[in-house]
Amino acid sequence: MKMTLDIDQHKVAEAMAQYGVGTKTEVIDLALKELLRKKAVARVLAAGGKLPGLPTNEELEGSYEKNHVLNPPRR
Repeated sequence: MKMTLDIDQHKVAEAMAQYGVGTKTEVIDLALKELLRKKAVARVLAAGGKLPGLPTNEELEGSYEKNHVLNPPRR
């Protein structure tokens, strides 16, 4: 998508140099990805570091021990 933006050229040049990207498009894309990543991390931290709907470590470990080949069911 093409658009016209008014962005501080010194900040763009500094970010391009710092992150080793070759185009303005790449540096803006990188910045947007980083903003979205930071927001996702903040949501996880706000939820107490837990992702709803995913099994806990204890549930996973119990499932592994119960179903692992080296731990066959006893008869």
